[in-house]
Amino acid sequence: MKGIFANRSALFQASILTYLFLTGLVTGSIAGSITTHLFTSSQEHFSTDVALLSFYKIHTSQFFSCTFSFLLPSLITAYLCSNHPKKFLHIRSIKDARIFILTFPMVYLLSPAIDLTSYLNSNIQLPEFMEPVEKLMRETKDQLTRLTESLLSEKGVIPFIVNITVIAGMAGIAEEFIFRGAILRIVGKKIKNQHVAIWLVAVIFSAMHFQFYGFIPRIFLGAFLGYLLYWSQSIWVPVFAHFLNNATIVTANFIGLYTNSPIEIMPAGKNTDRENWIVGIIVAVAGLFLFALCARLMKKLCSLDKNAIASSCEAQNHDPDISHEQSH
Repeated sequence: MKGIFANRSALFQASILTYLFLTGLVTGSIAGSITTHLFTSSQEHFSTDVALLSFYKIHTSQFFSCTFSFLLPSLITAYLCSNHPKKFLHIRSIKDARIFILTFPMVYLLSPAIDLTSYLNSNIQLPEFMEPVEKLMRETKDQLTRLTESLLSEKGVIPFIVNITVIAGMAGIAEEFIFRGAILRIVGKKIKNQHVAIWLVAVIFSAMHFQFYGFIPRIFLGAFLGYLLYWSQSIWVPVFAHFLNNATIVTANFIGLYTNSPIEIMPAGKNTDRENWIVGIIVAVAGLFLFALCARLMKKLCSLDKNAIASSCEAQNHDPDISHEQSH
């Protein structure tokens, strides 16, 4: 079964991934329903805090959703569509720890520009004839905001660890494996220009969140994660950046800085005078300038890291994937 569809077209492989995603979506929903039933039963038999029970129920459902809809489909697709599944998903080790260290400032330097586009996106008004569509999108946004608030509602060390595990850890791994791993690989098979492929997958990444009022900033975030993969050729770099982005939001909420979702730090309807706009633009431009310098250094470090691994594998007469497995 391994690599059985390796020589099939990108469209065929995309169909396989889509089928597995939809199947996982149904399976995850069933698993979530069973979990909900179990939690409800425990509430009836034990004196359990209702809010805390709801908190764990939502997180368990999210965990199943990420696992069955994103992570497993990407792993199975890689196994079926490649003779080297690890290479298909860009699963390779990073020798130079400076690459991960440099990811820290890059995530935060990009944040002001993303926040600015988030505010602009959230204040977009559609033409009057599209008012029903706009109303539906705002209702969807409100529902997702309430879900986010539920996910981040409980305070305490254990709920914080759960949030970090599910919202930052599991979401970061599962989403990167399917978007920057499987989807970008399949799209890259059809579209040879890697820059076009990265931005196209970023659009898909944003669209799959079903949030019009966070659509533009998520495109930029997705493109950033795509370029991290392009430079490093390792899925673990965008996974780490995605984790860091979400973990920052969870941590900031935990210490009480703000309560918004990861892409909605500047809420719609907030009064922003001209002076604040000027300051925001200056900070965003300065952040982008420093981000560009970091990106240049990142590309250099990634190039050195890939050369070091290639030289090591050549000296040992090992395949990179095989030597990676032996190292563990």
